[in-house]
Amino acid sequence: MMLKLTEEVRAFAKKPFGLLYRGEGANVVKRALRGDEFLVCVGDIVSLTTLKAGFKPKIIVFDGKTVRKELNSIDEIRELSRGYEEVIAVNPAGCITEDLTEKVFEAVNSALEGSNVRIYVKGEEDLAVMPLVALLPNGSVILYGQPNEGVVRVDVNDERKVIILSMLERMEKHGKTLEKIRRWLNGGSR
Repeated sequence: MMLKLTEEVRAFAKKPFGLLYRGEGANVVKRALRGDEFLVCVGDIVSLTTLKAGFKPKIIVFDGKTVRKELNSIDEIRELSRGYEEVIAVNPAGCITEDLTEKVFEAVNSALEGSNVRIYVKGEEDLAVMPLVALLPNGSVILYGQPNEGVVRVDVNDERKVIILSMLERMEKHGKTLEKIRRWLNGGSR
């Protein structure tokens, strides 16, 4: 039960889906943020850098890897985000599983109720940006890393939701993952 990348969506996903802040480290994160955003980070390096810069994202999505190479970041992310509720999602590379989508939905709801949530992904977390854009409230901010370039800031709004839903429609469908995202967007529950 998942959505799989097609070549069209893969090409879309390689480009920054927001404002690209070039460089690396805490200064790039500080340039990208005002500090009052409902903030979500996707990726180990951007999550670790954001936490080290003193920001406290509402949701962190990480998988222990960067550019498909293992990192020793999991323990440090967990230490810097002590007090976060942690959930585990299974999501192979190039896919958006129903499991990941459900964990994102639950994390968004928990964060809106005041909790901070870490989603540890067994597999790959890169495409988590897509269901996050679809399910987060307008005005939320997602930071994710653009390999070898910098950090991308995505401001969630209706226009971006429409683009993401269009891309999700273009993915190869196995099961009812997309239908669930649509139902949740329309105020439905699990």
